[in-house]
Amino acid sequence: MVEQTVPGTVTRGDSSTDLSATPLSAADYQMYAAIMGGASALLSTLSPADKEALEFAKQVDSGAQKVTPATEALLARARALQARDVELARMQGIEPRYLAVKEKVEAVIGPKATPPADALARENLRYLEAHRTTIERLQKILADPLSRPPGPTSLPVE
Repeated sequence: MVEQTVPGTVTRGDSSTDLSATPLSAADYQMYAAIMGGASALLSTLSPADKEALEFAKQVDSGAQKVTPATEALLARARALQARDVELARMQGIEPRYLAVKEKVEAVIGPKATPPADALARENLRYLEAHRTTIERLQKILADPLSRPPGPTSLPVE
């Protein structure tokens, strides 16, 4: 039997779903994991210049270095590498939806996550908990591409 929907209703996971009122869906998570995994794969072959830029960004972030006019381009390169996921989503024409999903995922899992403040956030956390290991691994790689383990360019996504 095919599930019937009433015109004007939104099915969970529809790309037009308002994520401020509807929990994340399996399709949302799959999109997030695919974009983050793709960005991770793009970061698997860093050039020596990329590595230098990322090392410099680490030093700036820790306060050990200051940005000067001579090093602005180096830091910009590092920030571009760290935003490869957004670049990939933009190239695929899904940047607005990806950013909305990313915001909801990272609100409940990751270094900037906070305890769920409402029922929607609790439901997102409940759903995403099964994928926590993958989410945190991909977040770590995008935040610090130098932490990406050596090996094949594709990382398993559950």
